[in-house]
Amino acid sequence: MNSFQNSNEFQNELFTKLNLENEKITDKLFFDCEFHNCNFSYSDFESTLFEDCSFFNCNFSLSKIVRTQIRGVVFNHCKIIGVDFQKCDRLMIDFNLEECNIKSCVFSDLSLKKHSFHKSDLIECDFVNTDLSETNLSESDFSGSLFDNTNLFKANLKNCINYNINPLNNNIKKAKFSLPEALTLLDAFEIQIQ
Repeated sequence: MNSFQNSNEFQNELFTKLNLENEKITDKLFFDCEFHNCNFSYSDFESTLFEDCSFFNCNFSLSKIVRTQIRGVVFNHCKIIGVDFQKCDRLMIDFNLEECNIKSCVFSDLSLKKHSFHKSDLIECDFVNTDLSETNLSESDFSGSLFDNTNLFKANLKNCINYNINPLNNNIKKAKFSLPEALTLLDAFEIQIQ
C-alpha cells in the first residue's frame, strides 16, 4: 500500500500479492497495469480509473466501485462477490471476464454490449434491464441469476447451464443456445414435451 500512498497515477506497473483488504483506494489512475494474486476484498475504489488493466487470480469480494471507471479491463480467474457494477461510471464501463467466480453481483441497467463473461460462474447475479447483445456468455453457469427485460440479441450462450430466461420477457432474437439446456426456454409456455 505504501506505493499507492506516494502517487495517484500508475502506468505499466506490475502488482503482485498485494493485500489491500478494507483499504480505501480513491482518486487513483491506473493505465496498462497488471495485478496478480491481489486481495481487494472489502476495498473501496471510489473515483478510481482502470484503463487497459488486467487482473489475474484477484479477490474482489464485497469491493466498492462507486464512480469507478473501468475501460478495457480483463478479469481472469478472479473472485468477484457482492459487487454492484451499477455504481461504477456507466459511461466508462468496458471489461471482459474469463473463467471468473462471480456471485451476487448487480449488472442491472448497464450496457455491456459485446463484452465477455466466458467460462464463468455467474451465480445469483442480477441482469435486469441489461444490454448483453452480442456478448459472449458461453460455457457459463447462471444458477439463480435473474434475467428480466434483458437484451440478449445475438448473444452467445452456447454450452451455458442453469439459466432461467423467459423468452416472453427478454430479447433472445438470434442468440445462440445449445441443447439440451435450450429446452428450458420453453418453461415459460407451460407446455409438455414427451
